Amino acid sequence: MKKSLLAIALMSVFSYANAADVDNTWYIGAGAGQSNFEGVDVTGDYLSDDSDLAWNAIVGYQLNRYFAVEAGWQDLGTLDDAHMRTDNGQNIEVDGFTLGLVGTLPLNEKWFLTGEAGAYQYHIAHQMNADQYVSATDTAAYFGAGVGYNITDSLAISAKYRRFAGIDETDWNTANMDAQTVGIQMTYRFGIKPAAVVAAVVAPIVIAPEPTPEPIYETKVEKSSIAVLFGFDSSKLSSTAQAKLDEVVRISKKNDSDAIMLIGQADNQGDAGYNQKLSEARVQHVEDYLTSHGVEVQQLDHQASGEQNAHANSTQERALERRVIITLTSESQVIAS
Repeated sequence: MKKSLLAIALMSVFSYANAADVDNTWYIGAGAGQSNFEGVDVTGDYLSDDSDLAWNAIVGYQLNRYFAVEAGWQDLGTLDDAHMRTDNGQNIEVDGFTLGLVGTLPLNEKWFLTGEAGAYQYHIAHQMNADQYVSATDTAAYFGAGVGYNITDSLAISAKYRRFAGIDETDWNTANMDAQTVGIQMTYRFGIKPAAVVAAVVAPIVIAPEPTPEPIYETKVEKSSIAVLFGFDSSKLSSTAQAKLDEVVRISKKNDSDAIMLIGQADNQGDAGYNQKLSEARVQHVEDYLTSHGVEVQQLDHQASGEQNAHANSTQERALERRVIITLTSESQVIAS
């Protein structure tokens, strides 16, 4: 089979981007861990710093790659003196709503860091003894930090630390304290799916042979292009991308005069300098894969354009700009028309 027909077959295959764009997506989550009450100041001398089981549930909206708005329910558990007294022990229960801003810093395709800050509208119930009970609702500030891992594009797990400052019973001023939690949180993100793209098909040039006893030959130049797509903020080759590159290697062995040009690109999200380096990493990984798998060409060049040619506005269009374009140029002798 002629090399041009192989190139056409290669570029007629559907390819899928392994990118997960989180812009404008909803997510839910839940977590559990340990709460620690500190700086406890109560009416009477029976309560000291203590810890208990804490849990939370959240719902959030991702504004962009780096920031999300998050609301939830936080139960800090119960602070009690059951281990200190045997009668008329007092205890304090704290729970309520949270609303805050969450920042995310991707470290690579899987790992990321988080930071958050917001307000905690809590309800504090203070059982002072068998006959005395007071409660109050107020608002305290909270902040937190964590490290997370993307199990899949939709499912992630994080280790979280949060601190709640100034949790006070304000109606009767019977209790004042701070609290912090350490635990594990799982989140599930909706609306994540890969973007599909159909590669362009290059029609072959058919040249009829000259019906002469001594035909005259001329050099025919054919070019074919294919795009290898990458995930969001990633230069890792997917299995789909590797299959395409394997086909390029196979085609290159048909003609020794081939030349390949690789152009690495990134989308227009984030810092331009960072995107330039990301496009350089992508095109280098493609070149390394081709050379390590025995590509046979006369010339192999590459360049990285960063976000220079990225003009997409939607998440699906941006997924198509995270790519390396492979242009294969072939020369062959054909009968002149």
